[in-house]
Amino acid sequence: MSMLHALELATNAIKNCRPNPAVGAVVMKNGIAIGEGFTKEVGKDHAEIVAIKNAIANNGGNLEGSELFVTLEPCSHFGRTPPCTDTIIKSGIKKVFYGFLDPNPQVEGKGIAKLNEAGIETILKTANGKTSDFYESYSWCVKNKTPFVTLKIAQTADGFIAGADKKRLKITGEESQIKLHELRSWCDAVIVGGGTFRTDNPQLTVRKVRGANPQKIIFSRENFNGGTFAENWHALINSLAQKGMHHILVEAGANLSQNLFLIPNSFQKFLLWTSPLRIENGLSWNSTLLPHNLTLTKTYSQGNDLCEEFSTSLDYRVSRVVARGQATR
Repeated sequence: MSMLHALELATNAIKNCRPNPAVGAVVMKNGIAIGEGFTKEVGKDHAEIVAIKNAIANNGGNLEGSELFVTLEPCSHFGRTPPCTDTIIKSGIKKVFYGFLDPNPQVEGKGIAKLNEAGIETILKTANGKTSDFYESYSWCVKNKTPFVTLKIAQTADGFIAGADKKRLKITGEESQIKLHELRSWCDAVIVGGGTFRTDNPQLTVRKVRGANPQKIIFSRENFNGGTFAENWHALINSLAQKGMHHILVEAGANLSQNLFLIPNSFQKFLLWTSPLRIENGLSWNSTLLPHNLTLTKTYSQGNDLCEEFSTSLDYRVSRVVARGQATR
C-alpha cells in the first residue's frame, strides 16, 4: 500500500512540477509512515527530500533503519537541485523501494547503483504495474520531446456514444468511472471537442479518486484563426509541449475522434470502453476510419464493462471497420 500511496501523492505534483516528472515518496519505520511528500516546483525539493525532511521533523531526526518508497528512481546527478541519492545515503534509510527506473539518460540506473554502492538495498516495486502505466507518458516525453496523448471513447454494446438527441448518456458503470477519474488524475490536461463542450459542458474533474484536476481544454474551430484541423491539432500539442506537459487525455466525441483517426501520429494510445448497455438508436462514433496501425495491447474488465487498450505504431494506414458490438473487428 505504501507504493500506491506514493503514487497518489505523485498525482498532486503534476500541476506544478513540469517539465520534471511527478514523483511521490513515503518514509516508513517499523511499519508506520513517518513522512511523505511529492515533487515541488522546478528548482525546489524533489519528493524524496520532502518526505525525508517531513520524517525528520516527525521522528526527532532519527531515520536509522527506515525504508523509503518512491515512485521513480532517485536522481544521482546535480541539476537544479543536488542529487537525491546523497540525502538518502546520509539519512540512515536502509532500504529503498522504487516504482520505475528513470529513462532520463542522466539517471537511468545510476541512482540505484549509487545507493547499492552505499550499502542501501534497492527493490523494484511496481504496485501491480501501476507505476509503469503512470510513467509511460514520461518515458515517451524523454524520447520524443512531445506529450503522450491518450484518446478515450466509451460506447454502448451496439456502438453508440450518446442518445438519439446527442445528449450526454451514462454508458459505463461505477468501476469504469473510477478508472477514468484515476486516468484524469495522471494527466496534465483533458481535451474535448467544441461540440461536446457545447452539448454537455463536462466537468472533466477528479472526483472519485485522490488527485489534482487536469487543465480543461476545448478544441474548437472558434479557438483558431484558420488553418486545417491537422495544423491546429499539432499547434495545440506543440503549445502544450512548450508548457512542459507530459500526458494529455482526449475524451472525444464523434467529430473529434474521426478527425484524429485521419491525422498520422495524433495520439499514442486508444482506450475503447464498451458497456453491456444497448440503446438501439443514438449517436455513433462512426469508426469507419479507425487507424489500421493500432495494436491491441491489453484487455480487461471494469465491472461489467470491457476496456481495450490499443497502441499506435509509426506505420500509419487507414482501414474500414465498424465499432465493437456491431461486428467483429
